[in-house]
Amino acid sequence: MARRKRKDRRTTLRVTLAGWLFLLVSLLVGLAAVRSQMPMMFVLFGAMLGGMAVSAMIARGMVIAANVHRELPTRAWQFETVYFGYYLRNRRRHSPCLGIALHEIAPRGVENAYGYCVHLPGRSVFRAGCRLNAENRGRVDLKGVRLTTKFPFGLVIVRRDVEQTASLVVWPAKGRLKSDLFRRGALEASNAPPSRLQGGQDEFFGLREYRTGDSPRWIHWRRSAGRETPVVREMAHPVPDVLFLVIDTSLDETEPLAEWQRERLLRLAATMIDQALMRGFQVGLAIAGAKGPEVFPPAMGIGARISLLDALANVSDAEPVAFHRVVEAIPASAVHNAQTFLLTEAREGISPAVLAGLGRSARHLEVIAAVDLEGVFEDNPLVRTREEKCP
Repeated sequence: MARRKRKDRRTTLRVTLAGWLFLLVSLLVGLAAVRSQMPMMFVLFGAMLGGMAVSAMIARGMVIAANVHRELPTRAWQFETVYFGYYLRNRRRHSPCLGIALHEIAPRGVENAYGYCVHLPGRSVFRAGCRLNAENRGRVDLKGVRLTTKFPFGLVIVRRDVEQTASLVVWPAKGRLKSDLFRRGALEASNAPPSRLQGGQDEFFGLREYRTGDSPRWIHWRRSAGRETPVVREMAHPVPDVLFLVIDTSLDETEPLAEWQRERLLRLAATMIDQALMRGFQVGLAIAGAKGPEVFPPAMGIGARISLLDALANVSDAEPVAFHRVVEAIPASAVHNAQTFLLTEAREGISPAVLAGLGRSARHLEVIAAVDLEGVFEDNPLVRTREEKCP
């Protein structure tokens, strides 16, 4: 424990450009003092060297006294700005910490992760509001936070690295659907049969006697005529419509734009999942994972949203699973009453037998290839901005 505490307080020092110039002037003053043998020149030379040492001691004391805690969300959309905060606490009772800058240590996939605190009084806490740009889809692992300061004279930079691991899952960028790919929305005009879940206000289920707490608007006045106890309508929620996505993540090595096209398909899938869940659909997914086919049965809610978008974020180049194995792993019950979309780079790469088998199980099957994206999907404007900046 003591060794870890010493490691946490380890600091490094680097002389700034102003510091090197200051040292050069100090050496010239020392050389002049030796040649002239003037006492005041020796005093000035010693004061300049002492100022350098005092600057390093003060800066080191401030970065050691500051504790930091990162407050970071666990999920974010690609290319969008993520707002988070660093909480700084000054352990010292009386002495303040001044000019503390905070940086992420060697982050991969994020840019502009930076914070700053001008003045942190003793025994106080300060939240430095920060933001970062998540440029790459996938899991971003953050190692720790680096505290630096140049106070008081800007002659040296003292830094201290605080180990603080965290992970940020970056979902594929969300775009816009040019056309309504969903044949109907479960919360708009579902023709599905009503479920046995009573207590809703959507579809007529039956009649029952009035109970305390029932709304008077639910009373069926015609049937209640001549009865001692009024009769109310019992309503039921409709069974949600189901959307199921099957994604072919394999890359055609002969196609130079294969990876770019796959990223666009993943962004389309993320957009469809997000919009379908907001419209009350149950959404399922089949995709090639690192250890085999991954099939997510149709579900709805926040948990389903996180699971499905995390699966899209974790797609990598080294997918050893053949696409036909992904289709074979889909149970027939998952797509029996589902609108099924197969997203692939090229229709020619899909076996007719695979399409026929999936079409027999699904209620409705539609294939969207990379060449179809311009007609159904508009990419995130931030994606186009980044592509224009790339050489």
